[in-house]
Amino acid sequence: MNTRTDARSDSDRRPVTRPGRHGDPLLRRIGRGLALPFLPSDHTRGFLETGEALQRAITTGRRIVVTRPRAGADEATVTALLASVFAHYRHDRVLTLDITPGSNSLARRLGVTPSSSLGEVARKRVSASSFEELAPHLAHVRDRLWMLPAVHSGPEATSLDAGAFQETLLPITRYFGVTLIDRGADVFDGFNRAAQASAHAHVLVAPATAQGAADIGRGFDWMTTQGDASLPKRIVVVLVEQSPDEDPRFDHEGAAEVLRKSGAEVVRVGYDRHLAYTDGLEPRRLSASTHAAATRIALEALKRAAR
Repeated sequence: MNTRTDARSDSDRRPVTRPGRHGDPLLRRIGRGLALPFLPSDHTRGFLETGEALQRAITTGRRIVVTRPRAGADEATVTALLASVFAHYRHDRVLTLDITPGSNSLARRLGVTPSSSLGEVARKRVSASSFEELAPHLAHVRDRLWMLPAVHSGPEATSLDAGAFQETLLPITRYFGVTLIDRGADVFDGFNRAAQASAHAHVLVAPATAQGAADIGRGFDWMTTQGDASLPKRIVVVLVEQSPDEDPRFDHEGAAEVLRKSGAEVVRVGYDRHLAYTDGLEPRRLSASTHAAATRIALEALKRAAR
């Protein structure tokens, strides 16, 4: 997966090239299709069990925060992948929220142009007594999936605070089984802190490099020194490959084994041509390995959120 699309830097304005390119080469897709009828029955059973686990009933909406320890990892892409998985498997609604002021990377990945924002909902005191009253302010992505930025760029970009989170966002999330919150790690306002603190589960995104794994490890050490050693048990670490063989000497399995000792789960997302060359995410064009990784991340995050 190419993470040079981070909306928090000038590289956010990258050109769109080869729209619609598949993550897997043509021959690999053909080979997979030919092999499908000959796969063992337990292979199909595994897919069914995963689907059932992702469809588990949730009595109250779960909030999953997706963030990164530092610049260089595209958490918006991981958020979009998770949103696609949840919307595909679940029967209730899924909401994605980008709470970095002025960011549009999540909207671009989902292929929508929001006409409103959470800040506008709060400022106009939109009644959220029913989903139908709220729906006109949401960007509809596809069946069961909606998106809303926290704020647009401009004077209101820093206007949200912890009060807005409690009074506006929390009432909205009751209409959704899962709310995915894309949070930039370099934003520390009251709204972001409230979102982080209220999360039922966390997804930490870092490059699939020795440095990326070290950043996560230092973060876990800091949690321990702050007396919150149990927090990693609610975390899924996602190590993303930004380019083919970006760090060929990186021992992913060894790093994952060390990080798992804290209680976190670790999933690697390999380089995907579709994500690297296309702005809007098209699930059917993702590589098979990206599909599998995104599904596993979603499953592990939901397990932690439902505890």
